[in-house]
Amino acid sequence: MNRRSLLKALGLGALAPTLSWAGPRANRARVVFFVQPHGHVPSSWRLPIGGTTSSPRFAARDLSSAAEADLSPVLKPLYPFRSKLLAVDGLTHTATLDDIAYVTSLGSGDINNHDVGVADLLTGSRSAQHPGFPCVGGARSIDQELALRTVAPGRFGSRVWGAEYRPNQAVAPFSFLGPSQASPIVTKPADAFLDLLATQPRPDSRAKALAALRPSVLDSVAEDYRSLGRRLGADDRRTLEAHASLVRDLEQQLVPMGQCSTAFDATGPSTRQFMQLVRLAFACDLTRVVTYVAPVPACPEFGYPANADVHGTYAHASVQGVTSCGAMYSPVAEQAMTALSVWYAGHVAALASELDAVPDGEGTLLDSTLIVWVTELGTPVHQHTGGLTVLLGGSRFFDTGRYVRYPTVGDSLVAHTDPVGPALNRLWVSVLQFMGQTDTAFGTTATTSLSGQQISLTGALTELHR
Repeated sequence: MNRRSLLKALGLGALAPTLSWAGPRANRARVVFFVQPHGHVPSSWRLPIGGTTSSPRFAARDLSSAAEADLSPVLKPLYPFRSKLLAVDGLTHTATLDDIAYVTSLGSGDINNHDVGVADLLTGSRSAQHPGFPCVGGARSIDQELALRTVAPGRFGSRVWGAEYRPNQAVAPFSFLGPSQASPIVTKPADAFLDLLATQPRPDSRAKALAALRPSVLDSVAEDYRSLGRRLGADDRRTLEAHASLVRDLEQQLVPMGQCSTAFDATGPSTRQFMQLVRLAFACDLTRVVTYVAPVPACPEFGYPANADVHGTYAHASVQGVTSCGAMYSPVAEQAMTALSVWYAGHVAALASELDAVPDGEGTLLDSTLIVWVTELGTPVHQHTGGLTVLLGGSRFFDTGRYVRYPTVGDSLVAHTDPVGPALNRLWVSVLQFMGQTDTAFGTTATTSLSGQQISLTGALTELHR
């Protein structure tokens, strides 16, 4: 009796494809979008490959055997996870530049870099314009697309947590349920904790409710199991028992209640509390998609004066030769924005620590979870090219332990901007495929450069895959 026939006899025919999944726990992929306002100063994170900081073709540098001193300031906090790290240089927010070019051609509309950046970052699409108001997301964002595909009884589609970012006096959530529909965001860790536990007064109530929603597959067909077993010879009965054990193991993968701890320390910085909640949500399979909007901290939190302001004092003056909004370059501003990025990196490292501490199959929760650290802008001076994108975890799908650099693939889309590298939209395709989907495009699929060159935004970034 083969496996499919056995499962059919047991009433488990629907599980037959499940048991042929490639790789351990492949069905349990999870993703965290760690979204950071502004962007990184290139000098704070860029590493040379082959002695140069630019490459005419795709290039990679090994990080798994690197010394901590070899890493740039922004990557050093992630050193303990270097074998599970992919630092990606050269991606472009191409959909945002396409949006800016389109609105410019209309001669009206909101093209403020912050507003457009927030609206387009996770949607990969043109923003929705509302005269007299900041533009907002014009399509469903990648996190909410995944939420629709991974929601299940006893499991939320996604959770959106963090700060109500206000770059221009309007809340910018980054996550959108659809055109002009901002996703609700929970800004307090205590509220997020109660939300995860369905506002039950006792944490164990949630675990009991989940167990009730997920009865044992084998228990539900126990009589069929016993009846079939009585009709089999000794050898076939042993085969039946072996297959039953396999299905029971599968159940343990699908319902990892043994690692589901609802312990939560509601003290310390809110960002660290939220990182705990990501671990709780994933370990208990309460959701498989989380978006975290990181706050813009007060300057003393990363070592700078209380009377300074990230946006007005430092960001626009932080990149030598490419300032914005009339600011003049300041070495202090560059140092401050570097310190801010290191501050964010510390929180990403804390999230990785939370996930890496939870056993998950043959590895840890970090191995089956992808942390995507992206920034609103490519740099703090309103560029949408030349930025850093960090992937952490997901090592069963992504070829981690590397710093990689992409070359440019197209001419400028907007006057006075750099040529473009591969579109961030293509990373979203890779994320979809990591989560078990078969998409080959997400959001805007093509655009045209100022020189008339056709630029595709489709296809996965296969150079990042195993």
